[in-house]
Amino acid sequence: VGSEMCIRDSHCTALRDELDARLLAAGATVFGRSAPRVPNTTCFAIDGIDGETLVIELDRLGFCVASGSACSSRSTEPSATLLAMGVSPDLARGAVRVSLGPDNDAQQMHDFAAAVAATADRLRRLTAMAV
Repeated sequence: VGSEMCIRDSHCTALRDELDARLLAAGATVFGRSAPRVPNTTCFAIDGIDGETLVIELDRLGFCVASGSACSSRSTEPSATLLAMGVSPDLARGAVRVSLGPDNDAQQMHDFAAAVAATADRLRRLTAMAV
């Protein structure tokens, strides 16, 4: 079991790092990127985009993600952890959490990051039109 777990962790770490790079290229902020993290999870936000709204839009596209932290998924308040890290409340409210598993692949990371970028662009245009 130990070696299988290491293989799974290595796989997830590689995918997470690929996803992080793609999200950064799309203009996202990836939280805790320089700190030791679990291999299967990344948390990001896009400035000016509400996390709950992004989660709903990504769900419509078939991506299962969540806003905020796993331990407080019912709260609409910004993550206390992100706030303690010095993240602004507005950006922390945009936090979206992605969990990966052994069945995920690099193409899915590409597709997800592309969907995030396209969705964020669309939401920004809608917001600009409403103002």
